[in-house]
This record gives sequence, structure tokens and C-alpha cells, in this order.
Amino acid sequence: MDRSCRTSRRRFFRLMGKAASAALAVPYLVPGGVLARSGSAGANDRIGVGYIGLGARGNHILHHLPDDAQIVAVCDVDARRVARVAEGHDYATYGDYRELLDNQDVDAVVITTPDHWHALQAIHACQAGKDVFCDKPLSLTVREGRAMVDAARRYNTIFQVGPQQRSIPAAIRACEFVRAGRLGKLREVHVTNNRTPRDCDLGAEPVPEGLDWPTWLGPSAERPFHSKIYNGSRMRDSFGWMAFKPWSGGMLTSWGAHGMDLVQYGLGMDAGGPREVKPLGEGLTCPLEYLYPDGVVLKFDDAPQGGAIFVGEEGTITVACGVATYDPPELGNGAPPNEPALFPGATAPIHTRQWLQCVRTRHGLTCDVEVGHRAATACHLGNIARWLGRPLRWDPVEETFLGDDEANAMLSRGMRAPWELPENL
Repeated sequence: MDRSCRTSRRRFFRLMGKAASAALAVPYLVPGGVLARSGSAGANDRIGVGYIGLGARGNHILHHLPDDAQIVAVCDVDARRVARVAEGHDYATYGDYRELLDNQDVDAVVITTPDHWHALQAIHACQAGKDVFCDKPLSLTVREGRAMVDAARRYNTIFQVGPQQRSIPAAIRACEFVRAGRLGKLREVHVTNNRTPRDCDLGAEPVPEGLDWPTWLGPSAERPFHSKIYNGSRMRDSFGWMAFKPWSGGMLTSWGAHGMDLVQYGLGMDAGGPREVKPLGEGLTCPLEYLYPDGVVLKFDDAPQGGAIFVGEEGTITVACGVATYDPPELGNGAPPNEPALFPGATAPIHTRQWLQCVRTRHGLTCDVEVGHRAATACHLGNIARWLGRPLRWDPVEETFLGDDEANAMLSRGMRAPWELPENL
């Protein structure tokens, strides 16, 4: 049975090589002893890590492992990427992630593929007995996210999701400060107004040598290759797979997942979410307004990218990219110092190493899969509201829209054969 408990911030930062004093709530922990489950690394073993997805983000996280972990396998549908990453190393190399999951030297996997692949790869990794680090956003749809949570629970997977501010002392203190009610009654919260993805109408181009385009498409609908789809990390808002509905929730779920994660954390909504989402206009960039329990209003408007602004009776706290600022400044008395250099370069190693520590101890995750699912879900709601162009009421317990069959139909998507989500998770 899954259980909930707490781990102290002092213990957490000792593991990270830091010290702190306030309590850090960790609501979703996977049971287990000091030794890992059968087939995984134990307390005195070196953890074998496999990487699935070797694009820009995958290469970034590739360099974040501590000395007690070892890259043993890498996988990508682009043979050129695999060759570049594996050069000079004794890595097992793959073009099919399922073959990597069959490798018994792999104890845990890092998934940094496009959004439309996250669910299948993570669920199959859970079934293969591997622990999982999946970059944000967790899912392409709400139903996929819930299936990933169910798989992690069934197979006792240590499953960390990418929003790394959960492992940064300054951000932790700021969100815990708000969560504890020390900012007084919240008046409103703000996050960046990121773009919702659009349909793709690009034409066809020749497939580059070494790229397995049908496998890149995977469970998404068949369509011809175009460089403005594939080169997602370089295109961002205007082009790249992140800009299009078939493969991503857009910048709203990408950068937006960082800000929404902080909101959910500060509001104590790690197992919940908003009650209503309302588009304030038309189109894929119109402002959004969410209503949370207790009447807290979240506005998508002017806030630092990847951050959140909490406005309460006692003042304002802004958290962005691991840096927290307080107005009035005395609200920050006793807070850990901001370390801007930690983000994005050195912060992510803290988050990755925290995950690997949990692979050994089987508890203590800062951004468990349920937490990542709830943050991604809140972002998905905004996309659906914009696509439909109307307010929507949400039940965060049942994870359904109230009285809106058209909106509920958008909580999941069909997959192209032979791909399908496993049943009975």
C-alpha cells in the first residue's frame, strides 16, 4: 500500500549537502526499505541509468549524475544523436526504447522525449521494474497522466517529475511560507500567460538520414516529416513540435508547468486543483483565470517566466527560476539565500540527485508523479478552455468536467495502432 509521511527539510538538505530547518511536506512516498526492490540498485550498488531521448533537454540532464550512478544505455530515434552521445563511452545504444528497458543493467531511466511519448515510455518502464525521471510536462493528456500515476503505484516505482524548483531551498521556503498561511489571506496569484498549441498545417520535407520518423511519430497520427516539427528545442513558441497539438500541450504545459507547479505547491493543491477555468477573450493566447478552493483566483497575465506571484494580506512573494523575493523584505527573514547560478545549470543536478537518493531509500521524492500530474492537469485545463472558447467547471477528485461532454472528450486522445495504453493499471 502507498503511504504518506513527511521528511524533514534538515534531512533533505543533508542529503543534498545543505542544511535547513523548516519542515518540507512530501505527500506521496513509495514504501520500501534501505535496499531497493529486486532488480533495482541497492544502497551499496551503483545505479545504472538509461536515457530515452537525446535532444537538447536530454543532453542537458545527461551531465547531472552523481558519482554513485552510471550511464549504461542511451536511446533515440535519431541515430546521429545516439552516435554523438555514445562516442568515447561504453554505452549500450538503442533506437527502440523497449530494447533499452529489456537491459538488466538499467535500474532507472530518464525520459526526455517529446510530450506525446511520455506516457507509454514511463508506463512501460514501470512495468519493466525501472525507476523513472520524466521531464515536464508529465503528460500529453489528463488521462495519460492518471495512467502514469496508476502504473507508478502498482509497480512501486520511484517516479520523479522534472519541475526542479521543488528541490531548490529558496523556492521551497517561499512556497511553504504561503502554504502555512503566513502571507495572510491570499488575494490573487499570477503566472505567465503562455501560448496554447495549434493545429499543424506544414507540408512535407525529405526525412534526414538516420532518423526513424515513423517511430518519432509513435502513437500520434501519421504525417510527413518537416524540420519545423522535428527541431522543437530550437523553435519553441512559433514552430517545433512544442507548438503543435498532436505532440505537445505547447508552452502552456512546458514553461507553464513550472509556474503551475509553484502555484499548486503554495496553495496546498498537490493532490487537488482548480474548480473552474475561464478564458478572458478568444484565441490561443487570451488571458486565463482559474478559481481555486477558498476563492483564490489565479490569473495568467504578467509574471516571470517559469514563476508565480503570490499576493496576500501581509505582502507579496515572487518565485521564479529558483529565486524568491519578498515584499516587504522582512517577510524573507531567515529564508535560504537566493542562488541564481543554480538555475538552470546546477539546479537540475540537485533535483536529479535527489531522485537517485530516493531510488536507494525508496522514499522522500520532492516532485512525485502525482504532484507532476496535478500540475500538468491544471495546464491542460487551460488549453481545453481556450480550444473550446468557454468557461469550464472542474471536479479535481473525479478529474472530469461538470456537465460538459465535449470538454470531457478532450481529456484523452486515441493512439495510432499498434500503440495503446495498458489496461488494468
